Amino acid sequence: MENQSYWQKTVKLNSYPQITKEANYDVVIIGGGISGITLAYRLNNSGLKVALLEANTLASQTTGHTTGKVTYLHGAIYSELAKAYNINKAKQYLESNYEAFCEIKKIIDEKQIDCDYQENISYIGANDEKNSEKIIEQIAMLKKWGFNVLENELEGYQASMGLNNQAIFHPLKYLAGLLQFCNNIEIYEHSLVRDSFIEDNLVNLKVNNLIIKTKKAIWMTRYPINLQHGYFIRLLQEREHISYQNIQSNSNSVLDLTTNYSKRLVDNQHCLVIDQLAKKNWYGQDTKALRKLPYIGKINDYEYVSYGYDKWGMTLSHVASKIIYDLIVYQDSKYASLYAIGNGNYLHAGSDIVKLIKNNYHGMIKNRIFVAKDVKLKAGEGKVVRHRGRLLAIYRDFDDRVFYMSPYCPHLKCVVEFNLQDQTWCCPCHGSIYNCYGKLLNGPATSSLKKSKPG
Repeated sequence: MENQSYWQKTVKLNSYPQITKEANYDVVIIGGGISGITLAYRLNNSGLKVALLEANTLASQTTGHTTGKVTYLHGAIYSELAKAYNINKAKQYLESNYEAFCEIKKIIDEKQIDCDYQENISYIGANDEKNSEKIIEQIAMLKKWGFNVLENELEGYQASMGLNNQAIFHPLKYLAGLLQFCNNIEIYEHSLVRDSFIEDNLVNLKVNNLIIKTKKAIWMTRYPINLQHGYFIRLLQEREHISYQNIQSNSNSVLDLTTNYSKRLVDNQHCLVIDQLAKKNWYGQDTKALRKLPYIGKINDYEYVSYGYDKWGMTLSHVASKIIYDLIVYQDSKYASLYAIGNGNYLHAGSDIVKLIKNNYHGMIKNRIFVAKDVKLKAGEGKVVRHRGRLLAIYRDFDDRVFYMSPYCPHLKCVVEFNLQDQTWCCPCHGSIYNCYGKLLNGPATSSLKKSKPG
């Protein structure tokens, strides 16, 4: 089933070639979403030889399936950060995202980018006690920091808060505008980085059976393939379904922390709605860092990463690109210590740790043991079965053809499961996604499910 968002249906970005020759660069950006493109925009006039490599097409993954809210009201994150760390770190997080928000507006104004940018009020609300307390705490914090908070204006909520002068926009129109100013960057699509190693003070990237060498490799994907030292157990993959609905609404954005219901205006008649009960038009997936702060910064002297945005990538992409740009060009950055990958407090990640354990239990144990031996599939159904002592992933398509494949995700051999709504095979452990025929759609895996036979 095609997972095409409203943004992708209404705007087509320019196409770029596949990389076909080995080359040396000063900087290679891996990932052509909003983070990678924004960093390319910053580095365009740096004098450095820069390439951007995208596994599919630009903005076709997480960025292309966002809701396009431009706001620094990231749920109840400031209350959560104050508890997990301290009030100063919470304020730093706000300042970094506020500066990113202002920069986005400045870029749009100065570069005259037509991206349907519209200012609005961003609201959050809750009807359960835990989230209501977070909102109340957060109201007090932001008021103390000098922000004009709209307190309890939303009807039907136990607690709510809003911020004026937030925004919504068309993310692909915005990126199309940025790409016009990336004329000094070599951009390649359909160029999946499958592996990397460091040799002679250079990062060697394995891409399309080539070796691309670079002094600096910047991993700006939802789930970088080079994560080591247990980072994959510090990340939670979350998917949300988004529908395009004809409902009455003003231009304001609303996020219900109790139900995860969210909406924002698209035009005068339609809204984008996140609601598990609504019929979906597309799905989006992002990585949540259990430490509550994204991982942004240096891994070593040659590699940098940026991931774990927890669905707030519009501003955090600009935070990340600014931090990494400053580290490359100036060897220091104002917010580098806040987002440094070596820091983290996981004591307040209780519910997320439970989800992570459950996901890994499904992939490593349940999907291996509790498996049917015989199965009758209807058209459009898929299932993992045990056949003659081995596991098979089987799919029957709408033309009544049956396909057999290995159920083991190539990433770390978790057993996949079929998502009927999206017509995809999904790895519950680390979030790799394959279409119903086993073709890789989204990493961290770097190859498709292997084809198999029933015999």
